[in-house]
Amino acid sequence: MTTTDDGRDTGPETSPDTRPPEAPAHAYRAIRRPVVMALVALAVALVAIAVYAVTRPVKVWDRSTPAGTVQAYVTAVLDGDTVAAAGLFAADSPCAATDLDRAVVPGETRVDLIGTDVQGTQAQVRVRVVVDPGAGPLGGGGEERTFRLTRTGAGWRIDGIPWPLYDCSGG
Repeated sequence: MTTTDDGRDTGPETSPDTRPPEAPAHAYRAIRRPVVMALVALAVALVAIAVYAVTRPVKVWDRSTPAGTVQAYVTAVLDGDTVAAAGLFAADSPCAATDLDRAVVPGETRVDLIGTDVQGTQAQVRVRVVVDPGAGPLGGGGEERTFRLTRTGAGWRIDGIPWPLYDCSGG
């Protein structure tokens, strides 16, 4: 035991060569195994989420509903069928198939239904347009867009200037 000049006890005498005893190798294995197992479980979970996101079934909405009309329009736009998409515009729409021909829609675009609000012969369908579903750790955030529709004798028709258009020349 050592003491200071004023008589205080400083504890057991140590030398610079004194080292704490090393932990046995099996102690490191015991700690490392749960960490490795947790990382493997995390990797499996991320793969499962990715597989589900890619293979999840697409809900097909009834074409006679506002959501079904928007789904038919969006499907036609994504498939490059601008004539079919423009066929869902209201009769007094300022937009035409030629406007859609000029629109740029990236191949990785996904459109998800957020909600529908129907008030008599008018409806609003809110969607989230995700241009790059792979961006970020959980996919891209996208932007919310609203389609306005009117019920006609021929079914629901899209009013105004719908996504992916921002202006229309009508011809």
